[in-house]
Amino acid sequence: MTCIVSYDIESDKIRTKLARYLEKKGIRLQKSVFALEVERHVFRNLLRGIEHITGKRGKVAVFRLCEGCKTNAIQMNEDKKRDVYVFNT
Repeated sequence: MTCIVSYDIESDKIRTKLARYLEKKGIRLQKSVFALEVERHVFRNLLRGIEHITGKRGKVAVFRLCEGCKTNAIQMNEDKKRDVYVFNT
């Protein structure tokens, strides 16, 4: 499954550790936004890993994308062109 992880964490140390953890699991879309391909049976482990790093400090949002969401995902560029994001499934 594809999921999007976004965070807002004040602590530089925690933020850096979380970013490194997520970089190993997926791709960075923006400074604090990642797209990850995660097997359904390890999704809870991902959440536990995030919780372990953050200690429930800061804000973290995890969005699981359905097939329809992945198909319809678009990027709005600065020059107003629309590019389709491609998520591996």
